[in-house]
Amino acid sequence: MIATLAFEPSRGRVRRARFVPRPSLPVDAACVVANGVREALRTLLGEACALTIGEPVALDAAAWRSLASDALLFATPGRATDVVFVLAARDARRLVQAAFGEDVAAEDGSWSALEAGAIERIVSRCAVACEALCVERRGPTSTVDAARVPRSVAYFDVRVTAPVALTIGVGIVRELPETPPPATVTPASLGDLGIDVRVILGRGMLTAPRLLDLRVGSLVPLSTKVDGEGELNLAGQRIALGTPGVRNGHAAFEIRTQTMRGDPW
Repeated sequence: MIATLAFEPSRGRVRRARFVPRPSLPVDAACVVANGVREALRTLLGEACALTIGEPVALDAAAWRSLASDALLFATPGRATDVVFVLAARDARRLVQAAFGEDVAAEDGSWSALEAGAIERIVSRCAVACEALCVERRGPTSTVDAARVPRSVAYFDVRVTAPVALTIGVGIVRELPETPPPATVTPASLGDLGIDVRVILGRGMLTAPRLLDLRVGSLVPLSTKVDGEGELNLAGQRIALGTPGVRNGHAAFEIRTQTMRGDPW
């Protein structure tokens, strides 16, 4: 569990410190979503939008119920997680009125079929910004009932201040992995891509497939003749220790010990 240090409300002159759960959702991921929402609203409303975001927080079941009650929920299913947009009824009405070019005045009353369809289409356009969180969308954005959607484990809000004041909440149903799933890259797909490796007192060049295939006992050809112990470097980082010398008439470096082995090589 990830936790962060927080302080309880002030009771007198001393505030008690405590650790609270912290979501795995990074702030920069929330910023990507907020920027996408801003661009979608700018296109839909025909005006530049100003907004800020709230820091992502972890939610328990009670907090999620409080947020979801008396709100409109729109879910976007995804491979990594589902994303739920939370929109208070009064904010949904403000958004629809702004989209229709009407004065933002009435905040209650029944929804017409036209208004209900409009708000769902607007949120669907905004939800395109969640592609990075979903990793792969598994369906369209649609209205969901609060009682049937799983609670969100992480939440942040997008606070629009212009051209209309409203708040769009963004809930993350499942914790995101610490790192995005890596793309599969095989040595063959890299072809003859050259990666510069350096040996102290010597220098050589390896193709990407050869680099990925390095093992203890592998030989690295060098362009200079050297003697004694040395180390193999990649991008300024030592990745192996070994012995420079000559093999088959070529200056080379024999790997004795691997000191750094990244993923996947």
